[in-house]
Amino acid sequence: MKNKILFGIMALVMSVLVTGCSDDDYAINTTALLNDSSVVTGSADVTATSATLHGTVSGLESQASSAYVIGFNYGAAADALTERIVATGGEEFTATVSGCVNQTIYYQAYVTLQGKVTYKGEVKSLVLTNARAVTGDATQVGANKATLAGSLIDFPTDAESGIMVSGVEGTENVRAGVCVATDPKGSYTVSVEGLLPNTTYYYVAYLDLGAGIVYGEEKSFTTTGHTFDLDNDLVDLGLSTKWAKYNLGATSETEIGGLFGFGDMTGFNTSIDPANYASADIYKTANDIANKAFGGKVTMPTIAEFEELFALCTKEWVEVEGVAGYKFTGPNGNSIFMPAAGSRTQGAIAGAGVDGYYLSGSINVSDNQFAMSYHFNSAADTRVTTPVYQALAIRPVSAAKNVPFVKDLLYRTWEIDLKSDGSYLIFPGPTYFYGMDDSWRTVSNGEPVLGDSWCWAADFAGNSWAVGGSADNCRGTMTFSKEEDGTNKVVVSQVTTEGTFVEGEGTFTIDEENKTLTLDVAILAPANFVPDFVNDKKTDIKILSLTESSMQLAVVRTDPAQGPAQLSINYIPQLNKYGFTAKLTCYGGDASDAWNSAVTTIPAGDAGVGTHTITFNAEVPRTFGQVYVLDIEGYAAAYPDAFVRIDAIKADGKEVKFDASKFFYGNIENGGTYRVEMANIWGCGHNDSWNGLKDTPFQPGGGETTEETALAFESTFEVTFTIVSISSNGAGVYAPKLITVPDWDHGTWGFDQGATFEVKYENFQYSLVAPQFDIKYESADCAAGSIMTFIEVADLYGFFPGTHAVLDNLYLDGSEVTFDATKVLDANDSSKYRLELWNCYGVTKNAGCAFGTPDGDVIKELGFSTSMEVKFTFHKLFAVPQW
Repeated sequence: MKNKILFGIMALVMSVLVTGCSDDDYAINTTALLNDSSVVTGSADVTATSATLHGTVSGLESQASSAYVIGFNYGAAADALTERIVATGGEEFTATVSGCVNQTIYYQAYVTLQGKVTYKGEVKSLVLTNARAVTGDATQVGANKATLAGSLIDFPTDAESGIMVSGVEGTENVRAGVCVATDPKGSYTVSVEGLLPNTTYYYVAYLDLGAGIVYGEEKSFTTTGHTFDLDNDLVDLGLSTKWAKYNLGATSETEIGGLFGFGDMTGFNTSIDPANYASADIYKTANDIANKAFGGKVTMPTIAEFEELFALCTKEWVEVEGVAGYKFTGPNGNSIFMPAAGSRTQGAIAGAGVDGYYLSGSINVSDNQFAMSYHFNSAADTRVTTPVYQALAIRPVSAAKNVPFVKDLLYRTWEIDLKSDGSYLIFPGPTYFYGMDDSWRTVSNGEPVLGDSWCWAADFAGNSWAVGGSADNCRGTMTFSKEEDGTNKVVVSQVTTEGTFVEGEGTFTIDEENKTLTLDVAILAPANFVPDFVNDKKTDIKILSLTESSMQLAVVRTDPAQGPAQLSINYIPQLNKYGFTAKLTCYGGDASDAWNSAVTTIPAGDAGVGTHTITFNAEVPRTFGQVYVLDIEGYAAAYPDAFVRIDAIKADGKEVKFDASKFFYGNIENGGTYRVEMANIWGCGHNDSWNGLKDTPFQPGGGETTEETALAFESTFEVTFTIVSISSNGAGVYAPKLITVPDWDHGTWGFDQGATFEVKYENFQYSLVAPQFDIKYESADCAAGSIMTFIEVADLYGFFPGTHAVLDNLYLDGSEVTFDATKVLDANDSSKYRLELWNCYGVTKNAGCAFGTPDGDVIKELGFSTSMEVKFTFHKLFAVPQW
């Protein structure tokens, strides 16, 4: 019924706009012009006998003023708005009403379209009064704090007064700012902290009478500058980036600093509408407030950098100068302190001195109304998601990164990143131009340096002259290796300007401190890098960057007509350039093409991580299957810790059910090829009668894989697989944690008692070891119920999305609770697995709660006064088909 009413209203709005008089400037709209949030009831300016009401409307900018009426409903009670007054203005409008001193008036902004459809704002109140608030001047203005003054006239002593501060000018914006309250008195001052340097703020004195608010005039001030000292304001903890000594909006480690919503560029946004905040990653974007505040020297941390901080540093709850928080000590012994800054929602600050909430520049990819953050207190620390409007502290990190130099990455065969057809994998151009002072520090670490530092990333398509005009001039290979006696050997096969190849062999040394190479043979370079253009391709060759998937070596351009510059030669591993061959073999059924294979190319490195599909087209039907394998040639040799998972199988377009726990994975034949063995009468999956195995993945109840009829097909056999990781095969120790949260400020975001389980990889298969748990959490803050209660295991879902766990028992305050087991569900947050008992934001929200009926977002039946004990068991890593 609700949808029918809404449709009717939208249709009415459509008819109003379409059937208006022809001389009116109406546009034809296919959607409703306004919605419930379009009309906003604003503040009021009051005297003893009158009040000027403020309102705003958005969405009518293209409409003629004759198309709508704006105004206010008002009256003596919130449910008795019996009077109406038409306002003047447009997007912002006002109207004045009269009354007598001490009279309370309730009012509500409205907009009526053609006298037929009316939209209304919220109901607010005011009181006509002689009381006055006077805004004073700003004094003691610094880089991150200021003293603001106000005074009151004819004020009641039981009122609230203070200053409202905003980072955006405009009457309604300032009056919707953050309140800094103080006791009412004739004159007063408040200290405002957490400000940003070189920033203009707007403020107004206020007097809150309960039934209404009296405002002074709006004023502004601009903070002074603050120079962020790259040498002294950053701390090297031995991590991938340096961390600032203090929070954004602070100048010392014990100051709280500002509290910022996700993408809030002032720290004073009080809206709770997610549309008023960022909805995508803001790290190093225009919405990165840390990057903007300090001229690009620092940035907001990513959630990965937070994970590294909490994982690799030792953590200690301490007090520094009376301020509680976390002390982080890095692997190199250096440390930083983060105060427990709390958080702010609208104007209410909670948890200061008790909880640390710190914002990253990363959005929650599962729900962009939530940002990725880190929470800690004296008992625990964990990664969390927080609403984008919840304002948190920000601890900046250096824009420059401490990228580790790993010389072993050099030992492989390299080619210039350019194919004969002009295509490339990583670098748009095989040669980039750099300043003479550029090095590993600027290119890999992103450090700002004084001197001749610049980069022109010349693309090949527009600047082929840089390598002699042809991709053929970039052919050749360069292989670095270490001999058994420790000698560093290099072999270079170099194309010449005549199109022939010359091969050189020699040795080389690495200066790890300065990141340079010295060789007794010239490095691989474009054929036009000849003497007089580049005289030296052997001595102190700068290593600008070196990763698993790319390398940049710099030579000096010596052409006197061009002037000095460094020319970066951009390489990728030879394997990456041409990728890996994936083969799907479907042998069986006495077919003449039985040993043929379908083939596709898998990009090397991180570019290959993801989901791929390969389809075998048969010349002759398969009546059964005997050897069905997916091979990625050379993949296990290149990435010995890789994991490849089968996601779906189709025979002639129809789904084939399978139990992936019975497949075999890895370097099965010890030849460097990664194999997923689905069926093999001669391989791991062969069930000889003597070993007692009955583990065919394709039939209920098992049985020996000899002639598997489930694998029969007429023409096509399709396999969808995911390269999950090239650096981890998913095996290892995992620690389940209990999350139970009655509200944002209480409960636990990650409690465990040290219990772990193992995902075992043995004989090319995966299994679970010790998967039963009993976690007991004690707290006196959870009696009101739960907005979310679940078991969480980091990273597990990313490897095994078919993971299945079961809640065995739940005890609240020592008493066992009955529940509907069908509503305790497997779920996930990105790569984290969750066994979800209840989550007002998760899958149980729509599926229904196993423990009771939600009261809003809260399940009261999950409340406890002293303890929650959860017993659960992990049963499967792979989904079990319903045969």
